[in-house]
Amino acid sequence: MIRIYTDAAVKGNPGPVGIGIVIVRTNEQTQLSIPLNDTLDNHQAEFQAVIHGLKWLIQKKWTNELTFCYTDSQIVAQSIEKEYAKDIYFQNSVNEILSLMRNFSYISIEWIPESENKGADNLAKQALSKN
Repeated sequence: MIRIYTDAAVKGNPGPVGIGIVIVRTNEQTQLSIPLNDTLDNHQAEFQAVIHGLKWLIQKKWTNELTFCYTDSQIVAQSIEKEYAKDIYFQNSVNEILSLMRNFSYISIEWIPESENKGADNLAKQALSKN
């Protein structure tokens, strides 16, 4: 089983972005702190954090395990669940995430409260400080 936690931090809204990803697999943990070269708003950045996390898992060929992806963005979780977003940028991100999800045997993307996502939050803030 894999658990992946994603979060984003933005300086300004929109502004420079950092994303944080924590991947927990069996007895190992991977932490990614990635500054992005984009100017995004907070919601766009949250979508990008999920996209980067899923791409990382696909690159590692970790797609045949039970996978749970957690985000503290309700907009991201709800848009993916509904497979729809009003905003065109969000919809493009939803489409990309749904396409990436097809690579996995089983994956769910779920909302969690910010208090349960501190590891990814700290990594996102670290990444933002590198911008």
